[in-house]
Amino acid sequence: MSDDLLTNKNNSQNYISLHVQNETDKLEAVVLGIGTDIGEESEINPTSKYHKEEGTYPTEEDIQREISTFEKVLKSQGIEVYRPKNIEGLEQVFTRDIGFVIDNTYVVASMQEEVRQMELPGVNHITNRIDPNHIIHPPKGANVEGGDVILWNDHIFVGISARTNMEGYEFIKTSFPHKQVHAIPLVVSKDRKKNILHLDCTFQPIGSKEAIIYENGFAEHPQIIYDLFKEGDMLKVDQAQMNRMFPNIFSLSPKDIVVERSFKALIAALKERGYTVHEVDYTENSKLSGLLRCSTMPLRRKG
Repeated sequence: MSDDLLTNKNNSQNYISLHVQNETDKLEAVVLGIGTDIGEESEINPTSKYHKEEGTYPTEEDIQREISTFEKVLKSQGIEVYRPKNIEGLEQVFTRDIGFVIDNTYVVASMQEEVRQMELPGVNHITNRIDPNHIIHPPKGANVEGGDVILWNDHIFVGISARTNMEGYEFIKTSFPHKQVHAIPLVVSKDRKKNILHLDCTFQPIGSKEAIIYENGFAEHPQIIYDLFKEGDMLKVDQAQMNRMFPNIFSLSPKDIVVERSFKALIAALKERGYTVHEVDYTENSKLSGLLRCSTMPLRRKG
């Protein structure tokens, strides 16, 4: 039996083993988006709307090329990569939003945008291999997307955004009573340069004690973040860098990080702190208002 399978002795059913407690433990299995058949140009968020209006909307070919490069990096590190099945006319790039794992539980996201909710059947062939006793669904009226949920061991940060509401936060808090769950209100604006779509666009833990942060992305001062991460352990980015999505990197381990290759200042800062940086081109995907973390749904990290 492969390492990713957990045998249920009662019915001989093989289930995918789930285990995610933070953002940086060594990655073993992940779901990566496809972007195979994205359909019509979308105005689902201020950034994609801007690129549609400017005539700079990314092509399917460029999206797939960039994702393919990312996939090669993942596989080169021995990571098992699952992919959604194509659904005609849907982006299916940002798998982070449609579901996420906390500990050994798979949370099916509840999204405000109906078109995003339509992506769920694309991962049925994966979620059907998860023990149904370890799958939970938000109640009606509770919206929560994976981009707004950041795990840090005993702590869960839940961004309160245009996509995740307080009911979604309460659902996470109730579902994981052994965790300390924190609501983090974000800046929501029609101005694409100020809008924070998800928490992972303004805050991202790295390594064992550090974080990348855009401090003006919070609607309220997130004291808990400053309690957990010391001043010298924060890599602070400015608005222009946030707009390019500097915080939306993806950790393969406490020392290995995948970064968009044009983020030269961030890459230099990470290397100076001892990280191994895997550079990939993801500029076209960023025009959809998502980057590397957004494109991934970790299923298992080895703690």
